[in-house]
Amino acid sequence: MARSFGLQARLLLTTALVLTTCLGAAGWVLDRTHKDAVRNGAAEQLRAVTNGLLSAAEEHGDVLSFGRALGDPRFGQPHSGLYAYVERADGTVVWQSPSMLASGVDARRPLKRRPAPSESVFERADTGNGPERFVMAYTVIWESLDDAEFTVWVLADRSPFRAQILEFRRKSTIGLASAAAIFIVIQFAALRWGLAPVRRMAGRIRGIETGTDADIGDDYPRELSGLARNVNRFVAYEKDNRDRYRRAMDDLAHSLKTPLAVLKNALRELNGSDAGMIRDQVERMETTVTHQLSRAAAVRTVLPKESVPVMAVARRIAHALKRAYADKRIDTELADSRLAVRVDERDLLEMLGNLIENAFKYTRSRVRIATRATDGRCAIVIEDDGAGIAPADRELVLRRGTRADTASAGHGIGLAVTVELAAVYDGGITIEDSELGGALVRLELPASPP
Repeated sequence: MARSFGLQARLLLTTALVLTTCLGAAGWVLDRTHKDAVRNGAAEQLRAVTNGLLSAAEEHGDVLSFGRALGDPRFGQPHSGLYAYVERADGTVVWQSPSMLASGVDARRPLKRRPAPSESVFERADTGNGPERFVMAYTVIWESLDDAEFTVWVLADRSPFRAQILEFRRKSTIGLASAAAIFIVIQFAALRWGLAPVRRMAGRIRGIETGTDADIGDDYPRELSGLARNVNRFVAYEKDNRDRYRRAMDDLAHSLKTPLAVLKNALRELNGSDAGMIRDQVERMETTVTHQLSRAAAVRTVLPKESVPVMAVARRIAHALKRAYADKRIDTELADSRLAVRVDERDLLEMLGNLIENAFKYTRSRVRIATRATDGRCAIVIEDDGAGIAPADRELVLRRGTRADTASAGHGIGLAVTVELAAVYDGGITIEDSELGGALVRLELPASPP
C-alpha cells in the first residue's frame, strides 16, 4: 500500500493548486486588460495622426495636397512603420506619404468597406504586403471642393504595439511567478511552524514505543492539549496495568512454585510405580506453570529504556553453567563485544539462560558465543559441537517447543519461552548448522544506540 501524503504535503499541494488557479486567472485578466489598453492607445494615436494630416491638408485646384509638416516625422522616413494615403470616393489615390512611396507599401484598400462620411474605422488588418498593421480610416466631405469625399487611410505596423504586449506579459509572468514562489515559501515556513507540535507529538509517541520516553509531555497548543492529556492518561494507565499484571504474575509464580517444590521433595522419599507416575505429573505441572507464567510475563507494549550489555550477561550465565557441567570440561569461547540490547535485563537473562543451557546440555566439549550488529539489530549467536537439530525439526521446535518425543531432545519449554519473549521485543530466533558441527542458534533483538 502506497504511503499517503502527510498533512503538510496536502496543505502545500492544495495551496499551490489554488494559488496557481487564482494567479493564472489574474494574469489572464491583466493580459486582456493591457492588450485592450494597447489597442485603444493605438487607436487614439492613429486618430491623432489622422487629425494632424487633415489639419495639414491644402487645396490645389480640385485636389488636396499636403505640405512638408505632416505632424509626424515618421511619414518622411522609409520603413518607419507609419504610412498614409488619401483616396477619392471612386478609389482614386490622390496622395501617398513619402514613407509609403519609399517603402513600396501597396496602397490598396486594406479594409473590406470604406467608412461613411464623418465616420472613422479602426481595425487590425493584413495589407498583403509586410507585417500585420493597425488601420485607421476616416472619410471627410470637403465642402470647398464641391462636397467631394476623401478617405484618409493611416497604417501603422503592429510590431511595436505587440512588443509592448509581450514585454508586459513577460514582466507580469515573472512578477506573478515570483509572488507565487514567495507565497509558497512563506506558506511552507508557516506550515512547518504550525505543524511542529504535531511532529513533536509523533516523535514522543515513537519514543514511548521504543521506551525512550515515558509520556508525550504537555507543552502543546490549545488544539492539541486535550489529545496530549488523553494520550498521557492512557499511557500511564497502561503502564500501571502492566506493572500490576506482572507483579500479580510474580506473586502467582511464587505461590505455585512453593507447593510444587514441596510435592517434589516429598515424592523423593516415596517408592513404587505410583510415586514415579505422580512425580512425572508434578514435573509436567511445573513445566506448564513455568511456561504459562513466562508467556504472561512477556506481555509488553514498549521497549524499556535501559541498555543491557549482552556479553556481560552471557559471561555470568556461562560461568554458572561451567560449574554445573564441570564434568564435561566444556571449552567456552565468548567474543569480546560491547554490544548492548534494549530489553528488560530479566528477560535477557531468561532468553540467554535457556539458549546457553541448551548448548551446554547437548554439546560434546565446545560452546561459542558471539554478537553481531546489523541495521539497528543485535544478533547473539550461540554454537555448540553437539548433535545439532535436524532441518526438518527446526520449525517445529521454534513453533511449539516440543520435547524429545516429538522433536530434538531437550529443546523444549525453555526454547518456546525464548521464542515468545523475543517476539515481544520484535525479535526472533533462527536455527542453523554450526561450523563446530552442532547447532547454531541466532537470537536477534533491538540494539541500543552506540
